[in-house]
Amino acid sequence: LRPPPSGLPGAPALTGTLTDGSNVAFGDLWAERPVVLIFFSSWCTVCGQRQDALSELARTHRDKVVFVGVASEDNAQDVQQYLRDHRVEYPVVIDDDGTISQSYAVREPPGVVMIAKGGTLLRGWPGGVDAAALDGKLRELVLAS
Repeated sequence: LRPPPSGLPGAPALTGTLTDGSNVAFGDLWAERPVVLIFFSSWCTVCGQRQDALSELARTHRDKVVFVGVASEDNAQDVQQYLRDHRVEYPVVIDDDGTISQSYAVREPPGVVMIAKGGTLLRGWPGGVDAAALDGKLRELVLAS
């Protein structure tokens, strides 16, 4: 893994509740590996259009990068259906009150945030990003050639 560029801000080290009811601390996630946060809602058309490719990208990089979904402005039943429909295998945090989204400056889904190992905020994409572009950035900024 390449070290992150210097002078970048730290990512907000929040906690959240996963869809299975367990808690997760973001700081624990990036302690060992880079993290990609995928902000989505089940009703978001663009989210749905991009999700299958993002799910595949997460499977491809699962040994080197932690992917975490953040579902906001949604209900639990619709989120579960979305996860099944799009074969989302990574953990998903339910952001009922919007605290996580607001902390990462995501006003509405979709959104993607890339965090370096250690918690440096590398890049954010308001409006989301397609899997090919994200894969390129992961390879360029995070993964050793």
